[in-house]
Amino acid sequence: SQRVYCTNYDCGSEWSGLAVLISGIFGIFIGGPCLTWLANPIILISWITYRKTKFSLITSILAFLIGVSFVFFDEIIVDEAGNIREITGYKIGYYLWILSFLTLIIGHVIKLKSKENN
Repeated sequence: SQRVYCTNYDCGSEWSGLAVLISGIFGIFIGGPCLTWLANPIILISWITYRKTKFSLITSILAFLIGVSFVFFDEIIVDEAGNIREITGYKIGYYLWILSFLTLIIGHVIKLKSKENN
């Protein structure tokens, strides 16, 4: 529901988190910054395997690293015509996405520490 990033063409009217989530799967064929979409199925695996704490922790860290790698890209394809635009900023949706990974990582660390203390 939140805006994810800005380009030099548009800052917010098109790039809601839901639009990026739905269309992102097609980006894996394009490469580059679109590959960061793969953090979504990886974090889903982490949620599903939550009871397997160590495996879920590893997958959530992997999702976090892939998600953060988005900031290292300067340009992104913005439409089906292959138009490339410069990424000029990040919106609250991107930060919430990253925060969701961090929250799961912190939860796992707390869970592992409490297991060690018992």
